[in-house]
Amino acid sequence: QTRVSVDELMNHIVLGVILVVGVLMLFLGLRNAVFVGLAIPMSMFISFTLLNMFGVTLNMMVLFALILALGRLVDDGIVIVENIYRHMSNGEPAMSATRKAVGEVTLPIVAATTATVMVFVPLLFLGGIEGRFFRPLGATYMISIVASLVVALTVTPALCLLLLRGSLRAGRHAEGWLVRWLKRWYEPMLLSALRRRGMV
Repeated sequence: QTRVSVDELMNHIVLGVILVVGVLMLFLGLRNAVFVGLAIPMSMFISFTLLNMFGVTLNMMVLFALILALGRLVDDGIVIVENIYRHMSNGEPAMSATRKAVGEVTLPIVAATTATVMVFVPLLFLGGIEGRFFRPLGATYMISIVASLVVALTVTPALCLLLLRGSLRAGRHAEGWLVRWLKRWYEPMLLSALRRRGMV
């Protein structure tokens, strides 16, 4: 029964990864979805390595924490890739664009990640039966989120610099067909809201 439960959670993780990358493709386009999506296996590899070092075994709470973290693993990477793409699209040299883009967003994403991690710190101090259940969940979530931040600030910019260099046309933006469709609806609504600032 335990093996079946763990296998089911593993299947949910695989399905979750597929769905996350699919959503990224809709919003960011294929190339940027690949850049951001690579953060998931890399972050999980780092997470499993650290969990093994800390003596945390692979159990249902650990896998459940990874499912919870799946959507959050790509957040920092999305911000990094979008900003790098924007700077490169404006014609800046690749190295300069990457350094400037990462520098602009490092503090906000570190702050956001730290705030997310702090929410789970109290779980590490639970005692008794509850602690036995929830400490692995909190530790796994925190480690995976910090791992995704490290990947976003190191591996993702390196990939962008390596694979985006010289491949952009000025004025081209990182967006999928869904974003282009949403813009036609959102821009008029935004302009209408800005014209009625007080009421909104």
